[in-house]
Amino acid sequence: MRQSPRHTAGFTLIELLTVIAILGILAALLFPTVGSALDRAKRAADGANIREISKAAMIYAQDNNDRLPDPQNIPTTTLNSPQRAKLWPGIIARNGILNDPKIYFSKLDPFAPATLPISIINSQLTATQAKTSLDSTFTSAAVSPSYEFVGGLKTSDPATSPVVYTRGLQTNGAWSVASGTYKDVGGYIAFLGGNVEFFTNTATPTAVLTSNFSNRKIGNIQQAIPFNTSNSTLSARLWGIPPPGGTTLGGVNGTLAQRGQ
Repeated sequence: MRQSPRHTAGFTLIELLTVIAILGILAALLFPTVGSALDRAKRAADGANIREISKAAMIYAQDNNDRLPDPQNIPTTTLNSPQRAKLWPGIIARNGILNDPKIYFSKLDPFAPATLPISIINSQLTATQAKTSLDSTFTSAAVSPSYEFVGGLKTSDPATSPVVYTRGLQTNGAWSVASGTYKDVGGYIAFLGGNVEFFTNTATPTAVLTSNFSNRKIGNIQQAIPFNTSNSTLSARLWGIPPPGGTTLGGVNGTLAQRGQ
């Protein structure tokens, strides 16, 4: 008896198209979730880095009359840089406390340089030479650290004083979409008391800082850092490097504190 040929079971074209459509829908649902989780993990790493930067500043203060790094008061013969704002991390690195420049850049920062600096202190200097200048890869005009710094702090200042914060913080307590490390998502602030907090931007920015004149909650960081009522030019300053096309509250040459409300 002649047997009929056996047919191998398989998918029809319609079934294949259906499966592909389902996989596409699942991928569309899954990818944003994965991306969001990766972003949160990277921000958590930034939080750990900003904590280390703040700790390094406190370690520096222990050996320097309880004063944290201050670009305003370090002689150019001791340490020099085309942008004085970059002297803040340079002062710490010069003392051998925190030498890795990569810690000052976030992987989420849209303005981070394609090639990160290789050193903070001039890598061409020998061990017997005075460490008087910063490395050119760190001082390049295209290099904008992901954080801004407060200079002129003492360990005896209020614990609520900010020390380091994510670049792009504005006087209303929100982060700038044009300059922010995370655009306008929010940012970190490390305080003198040792705590590091992430603040999310809202339609009405929350007053999370403490006035340098009272216990009133404010959003303006200029009014949250120490202000010298006898001589305002001796007040603390904000230091930062604006990204290309952007601005920062912390100035290249320092932005003075204001008397709080």
